[in-house]
Amino acid sequence: MTTTAWRPLAACLLCGAIAGWTTQGWRKDASIAELQRAAATSKTNAATELAQATTRVLTLERAAGAALMLRADHLTQEQTHAKTERDRFNYDVRSGAVRLSIPVASSQCATVTDTATAAGHRNQARAELDPATAAALDTIAGDGDDATRQLNACIDAYNLVRDTYHVQTE
Repeated sequence: MTTTAWRPLAACLLCGAIAGWTTQGWRKDASIAELQRAAATSKTNAATELAQATTRVLTLERAAGAALMLRADHLTQEQTHAKTERDRFNYDVRSGAVRLSIPVASSQCATVTDTATAAGHRNQARAELDPATAAALDTIAGDGDDATRQLNACIDAYNLVRDTYHVQTE
């Protein structure tokens, strides 16, 4: 083959290579554009899901906060009511309207073998408490009741948060 015969063949091969190169570039650009669109769509979907999840969590937080405030108000009301009742009781004890007594063990009471008589407390000796001692005992009992109410409120708050956020405690 002569040089002149190779030129058209070389020109065709060169044109084919350029066309192939250009076509490959277009496909690559199309693939890149498709990947960019998919990434943008994924990013938008992720942002939307994040916004929805954030909204759900904020709604749960607000609901839990409101429920906790209601529980705290209820605890305050319970404590106020209990204090009023204790104050009334202490007033009644001091005024003599209520008298407190405790059983007094005697040698006869300690040796009773008849359980029916012991359980019935018939003619059992009792000692009356002075008002100051009665008030002191009531204060101790009241403090215990207050602590129990506070612990119950803590348990209620814990359960509320656990149930609100569907936390598993295992």
